[in-house]
Order: sequence, then C-alpha cells, then structure tokens
Amino acid sequence: MKLGNNILAFIVFLIIGIPIFILFLPIMIVLYPIHFFQRKRFEKKYSEFLTSNNGKNFFCYNNRKNSKEYIEEQIIPNLTDGIEIVYLNGKKVESEYNVEFISEALYKFKNYSGFPHLMKIQNGKLIDKSINNPFYNVLNLKKSKTELLTKINRFFELNEIKNVA
Repeated sequence: MKLGNNILAFIVFLIIGIPIFILFLPIMIVLYPIHFFQRKRFEKKYSEFLTSNNGKNFFCYNNRKNSKEYIEEQIIPNLTDGIEIVYLNGKKVESEYNVEFISEALYKFKNYSGFPHLMKIQNGKLIDKSINNPFYNVLNLKKSKTELLTKINRFFELNEIKNVA
C-alpha cells in the first residue's frame, strides 16, 4: 500500500512538475545571463569603489538600544579624525558613501561577530574587525573606554593586509 502511494505521488509530480519546469526553462535561460552580467558589472564598480576609497576607515554600528546612545555620546566623539561613520538603522544603511557599496562591504565581513565593527580599505581590499566583545566589556563590565579607543586606533593604524574580502 505504501509503495503504491509513493509511485502515485511520483507520477503526479512528473505530470505536474515536468510541464512547469518546461514552461519556466526559457525564462531561466533568459534571466540567468542578465543576472550574471549585472553582478559582474556591480563587482567591477565595487572594485572601483574600493580603489577610489583606498585608505578610508569606517566605524560601523547599529541601532541596538543598549549601545547606540553610548556609542554616539562616548565613542564617536573620541574617534580620531578621518574615521567615517556607518550606521545601520535596522536594515537601512546610513552613510555618506554609496549605500549599495557599503552594504556589499558589510555583507562581505570576514571577521563578523557583532557590532560595533571596524573596516578599512587598503590596496583596494576590505579589512574588517569586530570590536563587539571589547565594546561590551566597556559598556557592561565598566572596563576602560581608553583601552577600547586604543584598540580602534591601532586597527586603523596598522598597514598589514589580513583577512581581505
């Protein structure tokens, strides 16, 4: 009885599935190359973005309630000049830079373990580092804010390429 049900389900799947597949195959054949070339064009522009913004440093944080205010009042004002701010308001990226390219950079994080996060562009490559753990040590365990700021500045001052995206 069970074998008969399986065979019947397979036959129904073939009768419905094959025609649907045949109907959508031409659409997939047309859309896939379009998507492929759009992605290639975007990757080229993203690479140009990285090259044209060589040497830029970014401090990225989000709208998490227990940290946003502290970051805006205690961390950002104490960052060295030239560090760009990227704010994630939910899923919306707020930045002075092209939102599509910043979103791509955020998507390509190699060392992500939560926000806040640091990223810099060197030699056309994205380098990133999460400071989530040190930040929450300062926020929750009342550790030294100076130590955190030193870690942030040290990351941006180092000129080595590690974990490139």
